[in-house]
Amino acid sequence: MQPIVMHIGDATISAQLNDTAAAHALCTQLPVVIPMSASSVGICGAAPFELPVDSARIHRGWTNGDINYNPGGGWLAVFFDDEENSQRYGDQFTIGHIEGSIEELRRLTGSYDVTIEARRL
Repeated sequence: MQPIVMHIGDATISAQLNDTAAAHALCTQLPVVIPMSASSVGICGAAPFELPVDSARIHRGWTNGDINYNPGGGWLAVFFDDEENSQRYGDQFTIGHIEGSIEELRRLTGSYDVTIEARRL
């Protein structure tokens, strides 16, 4: 597991990446800046690189606080709402999860250049 920090506007979000090949591949790209846009359920943007995924672990939906990669579209997303209805969205691959409160994420509006970097312990 790799601890990371995401800088989204004035918000600094701590998270843990999991032990998947996709999460490990993301770590080799850090620090990285990804243009992302906020919606009512999360913040997402096109990753500037492809991440390897185990197709058997691709699933539908998310849990609020998940960091997911969409291998079909190459999107990286941080979800903060609507998990109860998220099963309608397929092609999800979870690579991490936000630590602590997601309330700061729910206040985001607009577009951001999101910096993702390894968190120093």
